[in-house]
Amino acid sequence: MQTKDFQIFRSLLADVHAKAFGEPISKIPHSKAHTLAWLIEDATGVMLSYKSLTNYINAVLDENPEKVNPSCITLATLAQFATGEKAGKQVAILWFKYRAGMLVN
Repeated sequence: MQTKDFQIFRSLLADVHAKAFGEPISKIPHSKAHTLAWLIEDATGVMLSYKSLTNYINAVLDENPEKVNPSCITLATLAQFATGEKAGKQVAILWFKYRAGMLVN
């Protein structure tokens, strides 16, 4: 992942973690990763792997963009969860809207 997008991805994961648990992003144990995956699925209807979520959080905390390569749908699902926006037919647009908002700030 490119450095600019990695910084936005880090902010997105921090938003997701804060919304799910009400605390700053930190390494998550196995059970908490399952809970996060379930919360995201419940809110968005899209199932993300708890293991992938754990790997993304670890990569963000380790500042390692080479370890991150989420799909556009994963990015959109995380953005949908973080923002609470409803997904239409073009769910992928949610990531680009989130990204654009971060680039403006």
